[in-house]
Amino acid sequence: MIPRISLSGARASYVGPGLALAPHRNATATVVIALDAPFFLAVPAGKVAHKSCSIALIPPNTVHHLRTEGPMIFVYLDALGDDHRTLQQTDLDAARKRVLAAGTEALLWWNVDSLCEALGVLARKPPDPRITAAIHDLEERPQDFHRVADLAAVAGLSPSRFQALFVQAVGMPFRRYRLWRRMAVVMRSIGAGHSLTEAAHEAGFSGSAHLSSTFRAMFGLTPSGLLALGLQPPR
Repeated sequence: MIPRISLSGARASYVGPGLALAPHRNATATVVIALDAPFFLAVPAGKVAHKSCSIALIPPNTVHHLRTEGPMIFVYLDALGDDHRTLQQTDLDAARKRVLAAGTEALLWWNVDSLCEALGVLARKPPDPRITAAIHDLEERPQDFHRVADLAAVAGLSPSRFQALFVQAVGMPFRRYRLWRRMAVVMRSIGAGHSLTEAAHEAGFSGSAHLSSTFRAMFGLTPSGLLALGLQPPR
């Protein structure tokens, strides 16, 4: 199975073979779905035994360890929306059945919004429009905003007030969310045919080594390891 990644705003998905992932911590809440054999999950990593799962909802900023034995779906949720809260109140097993009803071959061509729709995740009313506008700027150009004060100026707010509203809106601090958005820049750059070094510089990393270590901490493997699987460009 050739892996595919889809990006839509602050959402992302991966559909492809199981990955040998090190313990890691995603910036956003993540839905993990087994397409075939169950996977094994430890949350928090290193403190509890792995348990067998067919679907799991992993909270943001949570260190976890996955062991997979078959094809998988990873859906990285939109921190600005209500994705995580909605899924906390959802029958996940029923949601998995809705997703799998499409068939494995069809799922390879689904985008992340189609996956979220099948999971039952809908859009919600956006937060304070000043925060929404600033976050959209951050999503488009995360490498341009090095400090929370830079983004607070876009919203016309003090850094402390902006940080409080930002955390309320996305559920995580500015630096962590900015890092997540920089990873989206990396994936789009790679999808455009750029090298890892070029992608790293475009996203504001000092080089491919810096990118690789940061990518591994967030996703549990290096970008070169993902590319070695024959990753298709993001859709």
